[in-house]
Amino acid sequence: MSGGLLDRVEEDEEAEEVVEEVLAASPETGLLSREKSNSDDEGAEITMTDSLKMIGLVMILPYFLIMWFDVYLPYSMSSYLWLIIIATAGIVWWQLDIGNPLESGGVKMTSSVIVVVVTFLLILPPLLLGNVLVGTMSFGGIDYEEDGSALEVTIRQNGGTGSYDAVVAITYGTQDAYSGTHTFSIDQSDGYGKHGTFSIDTSAFYSGNALGDSGADYTMTVTVGDSVWERTLDANFLTRTITGADTGVTAVMTDNCDDPNLERCLVGVGLSVSSGLASAASPVAMPLANYNLTATLSGPGGAAIAYPVVEVVRTSASWDTDGGAYGTGSAIVGDWGSQLQLQGSEERDSISIILKDDWQSSDYGCYTLSVSITQDSFWGSETVTSSSEYTFEIEDQQGEENEPDRERWIPGC
Repeated sequence: MSGGLLDRVEEDEEAEEVVEEVLAASPETGLLSREKSNSDDEGAEITMTDSLKMIGLVMILPYFLIMWFDVYLPYSMSSYLWLIIIATAGIVWWQLDIGNPLESGGVKMTSSVIVVVVTFLLILPPLLLGNVLVGTMSFGGIDYEEDGSALEVTIRQNGGTGSYDAVVAITYGTQDAYSGTHTFSIDQSDGYGKHGTFSIDTSAFYSGNALGDSGADYTMTVTVGDSVWERTLDANFLTRTITGADTGVTAVMTDNCDDPNLERCLVGVGLSVSSGLASAASPVAMPLANYNLTATLSGPGGAAIAYPVVEVVRTSASWDTDGGAYGTGSAIVGDWGSQLQLQGSEERDSISIILKDDWQSSDYGCYTLSVSITQDSFWGSETVTSSSEYTFEIEDQQGEENEPDRERWIPGC
């Protein structure tokens, strides 16, 4: 039956299928397609925030990293800073796809202006400092070598290069200690700018301690052209002449004596020497001092212990071990304290001792530990001595009969 309800439903379904086929086959230039394309383009558009991030990370950050850390880099990159700035500007220009900013417009146009302005701001200050203010010098400071051998003077200059003569005068108190001329070049660069350096050996001007009762300030004057700088040198660095010493003997006793008549006896003694800057208490450690010391323990029978000569170079002490009779032959002194333990062949009660059986003589009576210290020729001609006395005896049993004897070691004679 034609024209009925069923026929009209079938016709409507066929019409809808035709419309869907037309829409699917239509070109992408239609209204829906244009709206979708515009939406995608807007999502891919570079924003001003993206632009600023790119400029900051690629141009500005490397600039400051090179300026501040150039001294730690294998090559002096700050010398090529202007080339690096231009290169990073090109990278930003490419990454932002600026192309011809006059044709791009919008954010790209603004980004191009910012890139150009930042490039000039990063390049112009170093050029101005290097050409307009060339020759303006300043005192860059003094660095002291860890081993005490020399000090290094730094002279800074606002840009430019060149070779200069520095006239140096050093006084110790009111006395002239040094004068000389040092040629240096402005050939280095770090985060603070361009600079040059020169060194002066400590032995060339050292005249005595800067600290202590007999000490005096060291004052250095540096003259370069019309510029004059005066500085007081580090007193700790320039205090290395031994002026004080102390000695000490620690006795180690035992109840296990070979002699049946002794209830307590002396096993041996530990010897110690303190050396450094004289003070009311123990000598103050001097980690940059160089000296030799000899120590002798003498008793009623003469020298009981003649210790080998100890050579101290800064904090390192060394001596002849005599086959192990005097320990390892090396120790540290003057680093954390001024005391040096003179080693023996054994360790008892945490003390390195020289056994009584190894003494040259061990009679009862008064013993004296003496030390003599001679300076390195650079640090002074003074000889410092010190001694301490002890009594080695049988303890008085106050008349008690049949009591075994006891040996004792006490301070004083």
